[in-house]
Amino acid sequence: MQNNRIIRLLAILLSETDDDHKLTTNQLIDKLSEEGISVHRNTIASDIEILKEAGYDVICEKSTQNKYFIGKRSFDDAEIKMLCDAVSAAHFITEKQTTELIKKLLKNVSIYTAKRIKPMIQSPTGSKVSDSSIYVADMINYAISNKKQIQFQYFEYNEKKDKILKHNGYIYEVSPYAAVWHEDRYYLIGYSKKHDDIANFRIDRMTNVSVSEENKYVCPKDFDLKEYLSSKIKVFKGKKTEVCLKCKSKHMKAILDYFGYEIKTTNAEKGYFNAIIEIELSPTFYAWIFQFEGDIIIQSPQNAIDDFIKTAEIIIEVHSK
Repeated sequence: MQNNRIIRLLAILLSETDDDHKLTTNQLIDKLSEEGISVHRNTIASDIEILKEAGYDVICEKSTQNKYFIGKRSFDDAEIKMLCDAVSAAHFITEKQTTELIKKLLKNVSIYTAKRIKPMIQSPTGSKVSDSSIYVADMINYAISNKKQIQFQYFEYNEKKDKILKHNGYIYEVSPYAAVWHEDRYYLIGYSKKHDDIANFRIDRMTNVSVSEENKYVCPKDFDLKEYLSSKIKVFKGKKTEVCLKCKSKHMKAILDYFGYEIKTTNAEKGYFNAIIEIELSPTFYAWIFQFEGDIIIQSPQNAIDDFIKTAEIIIEVHSK
């Protein structure tokens, strides 16, 4: 009975109090009474001491009628708002899960704070997945922890938006190294038996995923996830190359956002700087360069310049027809 009473008292304090909303001893007694729990006012004070000893920041404002409220919580209001926005913006979470997760997050603040925050949470993106990637990522993490391979099929979409299994339903066997959230997408990174190399797969494009019972896990000792990710644009494969980019000064932020603060930069002509990056050349990288409309120019190596020009010529030719 005592444990149940303290649990219900805690639930009331967490839900219905904050810095601007406090409950007196009598109000707490009445609220417990509504739940069929009879309690003496002295018991309220002793129960709150137990909660404080357990680590809850229950503050007592002493007056003719003592008032109680929860002070510091696991998350402050700004953190909860940020987490709700992140959940709302994430492409790999379904709309239903988005709603459920935001409800769970808002339980970490009082009902008054939740009411204030809720209208400010950004609306869900229009490109939410229909099937969640969360549980697939959880399965991948389980496989990593237990050094197990996973098996799955991979799909793409046709012109009618129908899901089509790649390679006639080929079953991929992969030793997973990480489930990575990158550019609002979840990716599996691991050793692929089909590619005989480290490969990347969009988790929201994986289907019929299972953990293999056979212990055939493969992972090179020198694999460095941070280094692997820093060498790619949008986690697509290509040839790893040192590239020099000539960039307009105003795009320093874009360069640092994409390649990190550790890259080498040097002065160039007025209004420009050079960035030395190590990446894996791919169509995705060239597409990234295109968006800057000539403000970022590939200086070297020549094969990267030639590939970029060839890509541009193909685009021009296709659009000139």
